[in-house]
Amino acid sequence: MAARILAVPIADRATASSRLRLHDLVHLLPRHFDTTVLRPRDPAHLHSQEPSRFDLLYVQKDATPTVVEFARRAADAGVPVVYDIDDDFGCWSGMDEAAMCELASLVTVDSQQRAAAVRPAAGGPVTVLPCMIDAATDPHRALLPNHPADQVRVVSSFGNLPSLRAARAYLRAVPPGLDTYVVGPAGCHAELGGMRVVAFRLDTFVRDLSASDVFLLAHGTHEAALKDNNRLIMGMSLGIPSLVSATPAYTDTLAELGLAWLACAPAEVPDRLGQLADPGVRTTIAAAGREYAWSGFSPSLCAARLAEALNTALDGPV
Repeated sequence: MAARILAVPIADRATASSRLRLHDLVHLLPRHFDTTVLRPRDPAHLHSQEPSRFDLLYVQKDATPTVVEFARRAADAGVPVVYDIDDDFGCWSGMDEAAMCELASLVTVDSQQRAAAVRPAAGGPVTVLPCMIDAATDPHRALLPNHPADQVRVVSSFGNLPSLRAARAYLRAVPPGLDTYVVGPAGCHAELGGMRVVAFRLDTFVRDLSASDVFLLAHGTHEAALKDNNRLIMGMSLGIPSLVSATPAYTDTLAELGLAWLACAPAEVPDRLGQLADPGVRTTIAAAGREYAWSGFSPSLCAARLAEALNTALDGPV
């Protein structure tokens, strides 16, 4: 018998890469899940649903009063609620993430550090579901070269505005003569000090990233402790090395691969780029990164993890 899932996304699929986790993964769930995905931020569509008609409510990030009340109705009707959050409380205005965590049967997060932070507010267990590789089936991936370019010519960063703000010092440290750009929100050119900005579009995301020889990725000071490694994993999946801030999610990942030297301070960027100038070094890093990313963060594997979490919530407390 099919398990009827009502999924409430925070935004539509094309808004930002992190949103793909819900939109793409629910379609990869085993066949015994029958999932209805609501239109994001659409109270009328939400109110047209009766929670008791579903076996489980799956909410991604959204903790607006309308969604919290709907989730409370679901819980009161005996429908388990799974709440997925990968942002700090208060990151989105008008949200009551603590209320959602308290009433949820199961909370899913993106990192062990966030799990520890969320547990005091959670009414049920907290499970870590690592973010999957974004745009994993993008056809442009088939056009990526198997070997790095002979020289490092282009260095870039990508992410949301807080992430790009954190990367500014790294990009400014890039030696003259190398091209730099960022892939991020449209209209952030001035705020990033005049850096060249390629506006994020899901249909060109992989193509825009693949023009780079090296990525520079940084977590902001405020967000660093809880953030995950999803941008580093994205870079690894493309076979493009990344220099990163020395923050937990990045350093822990690189340490597993014996590549801790890729975590650095902005002042160390010229030295690290000098080491990456050797195409043999970049080839070795690219091979290790691809294997790590695709063996641990593929959509099929992440869908299986999500299915396990949903089944746990459906089964109820032990």
